[in-house]
Amino acid sequence: MTNIGVRHFAVLAAVLAMACSSAPPPETAPAHAPPPPVAETTPAGLLDAPQAAVDMSDMVELNGTEMGTMWTFENPPLDYWEDTYGFRPSTEWLEHVRLASGRVPGCSASFVSADGLVITNNHCARGCIDAVSTDENDYLNDGFYAATDGEELVCPNYYLDQLIEIEDITAELRSVAEAGMSDADINAARDARGEELSAACEEATGLRCQVVSLFHGGQYKLYKFHRYPTVKLVFTPEMQAAFFGGDADNFTYPRYDLDITFLRAYDEDGESPASTPHYFEWDPEGAAEGELVFVTGNPGSTARQITLSQYMYQRVVFHPMILDFFDQRLEVMHAIAAADPDRGRAMQNQIFGFENTQKLYRGQLGGLRDVDLTARKIRWENEFRAAVEADPALQAEYGDVWDRIAEINETMAKLAPTVYLNNPSFLNPSAHLQLAGQLSQYVQIAAMPEDQRPPNWNRLEGAIREPGEMHMDQSLGMLTGRLALAQEWLPAEAVLVQAVQPGETPEAAARRLIESSRVGEAEFRESLMSGGVEGLQATTDPLVQLALAMRAEQQSALGKWQDANASEEVQNERFASALFAVYGTDLPPDATFTLRITDGVVQRYQYNGTYAPAQTSIYGLYGRAEEFDNEMPFTLAPAFDAARDVVDMSIPINFVSTNDITGGNSGSPVIDQEARWVGIAFDGNVESLPNEFLFAAENGRTVSVHSAGITEALRSVYNAHELLDELLSGSN
Repeated sequence: MTNIGVRHFAVLAAVLAMACSSAPPPETAPAHAPPPPVAETTPAGLLDAPQAAVDMSDMVELNGTEMGTMWTFENPPLDYWEDTYGFRPSTEWLEHVRLASGRVPGCSASFVSADGLVITNNHCARGCIDAVSTDENDYLNDGFYAATDGEELVCPNYYLDQLIEIEDITAELRSVAEAGMSDADINAARDARGEELSAACEEATGLRCQVVSLFHGGQYKLYKFHRYPTVKLVFTPEMQAAFFGGDADNFTYPRYDLDITFLRAYDEDGESPASTPHYFEWDPEGAAEGELVFVTGNPGSTARQITLSQYMYQRVVFHPMILDFFDQRLEVMHAIAAADPDRGRAMQNQIFGFENTQKLYRGQLGGLRDVDLTARKIRWENEFRAAVEADPALQAEYGDVWDRIAEINETMAKLAPTVYLNNPSFLNPSAHLQLAGQLSQYVQIAAMPEDQRPPNWNRLEGAIREPGEMHMDQSLGMLTGRLALAQEWLPAEAVLVQAVQPGETPEAAARRLIESSRVGEAEFRESLMSGGVEGLQATTDPLVQLALAMRAEQQSALGKWQDANASEEVQNERFASALFAVYGTDLPPDATFTLRITDGVVQRYQYNGTYAPAQTSIYGLYGRAEEFDNEMPFTLAPAFDAARDVVDMSIPINFVSTNDITGGNSGSPVIDQEARWVGIAFDGNVESLPNEFLFAAENGRTVSVHSAGITEALRSVYNAHELLDELLSGSN
């Protein structure tokens, strides 16, 4: 699974950030007509739940785990574990498990020896593997093994964080709110105080300190991490072993992947392996079906503790709109790859990333549109609201929070297409339109007083002067798609809709705009950059004019959008306080890419009219390759092909369990109740994708690599005997 590691819509925030954080343009208006006013509310009923789900909500039964099982270490559900599994871990067990777990950039990891040996997923370490590769040694595709410390390779810009301590700072951050403050002021004051506390913590302790919001503002914690700044590559298999089945098998099961990479954490000097007394002992036999297992890792985000109106916003607006973006972009990229195989190979990783995310969003949208899941969401909210209404004090304090959040989401539903579609750099950029947008943005920001310019704005200059290769077919396809999406998502008077002239198709309009533009000429770009706002206003270049109009239209909506987001954050905190007042810590908070522990059982599930097995075998790996004539992406990795006569094919390679994970959990250790390492999570099946919004899918599963399969691969396929000896030296 390509790790997303962030909330379902926050994965896009970095792309949108520049447009949303930039200061407004100079007061001098550009030469085009002013944008139409943006309405503040959606048509009545847009975010209403479908009647079929409302009708069903009275009939569904809740099981108590709708909010999932991603427990924080400061509030472990000891009674629940004991009642459910007959297992009540000690304080020492929990501390050991926490300290044996780690976090690497975007993913999770764990210590598996006393000498700093770490394991994570191959897909979590690809940046490191690629960085240490050379023209002569393609470790990403061919694999790597360092039999001794001296052969290990330093991973550039890579590190591991170990959670040392947790401090409650809820009272500190809530105390910043004063009478008369706007929602935006409260948020800004809270952020500022959080930065102060974090800085003071780091100065006092030497640790890395992070403010963490739990329960959407119901609690605030200060998480303190020890950082290992030097991490080295020890072992990784070939890409074809780690990602057998490719995108076709991604988010599916049965699977046959060896998605692992071993690293080693080093002391501050980078010379000596770190001493790590808290590590998971390796169990070479692994877990069997029916066995209790725990996953400790850093789930990126979930959206379970949201209101029905927020759920409906995702169902009606955000997810369908974003899927339209991905579908359109991939259509263009696949067409280019088919016409030009060399460019297709160059775009392979980018295409995979978009396909992976497209599949993620499609699975989530399927859940959002599922009548049963929506009915369960309605039932859960109705029971929660009833509990608040039954207590006069809670009703007086929080009774209006649902209506307030609904009003905010109605506003956001109307504004979202204007904000996203008018960002030339968002998701499916046409290189020419993006460059025109950068030009207009640069000139307008350069004309502002220096103290009002957004940080790092001058990076635009380099992007404008050296834009890289601009392929006409790709640029044309992307702009065509954006114009078509505008016709679907924006009102008739919107700038992008009006860009298509009467009788014109979106493709004809895109061709006219690009072919008559001079943004591809360096001399023209220089003249606009040096000509200031007056020159920008005077240009007749159609693409620059379009970019200016798009920016102005976006800015007209942006203030309302930002106000709505600030108000939603404040109302989310009120909602969380009500949730806390009713349930306390009996519910786990939504994921925040911080350390959690989730319980589950190794278990088969029903699919395609039969069962998916709890475990797959190495034999199945060879069988799947044979069934597809050893063609990509079902080609055996060379090492497995060479080892077919010596490897024990009966040994498990992957398995599934009922643990609750999401993006960010990639690389999480799977352990048994003795805290022995039995596997590593690397994906969820497609049935688990709707769990983003409610943990309700009976067939949702965590997919992991089995420790027995790893042991056999190290022994019989890769002859990594030194590494295997280190792993087994700490086992009982």
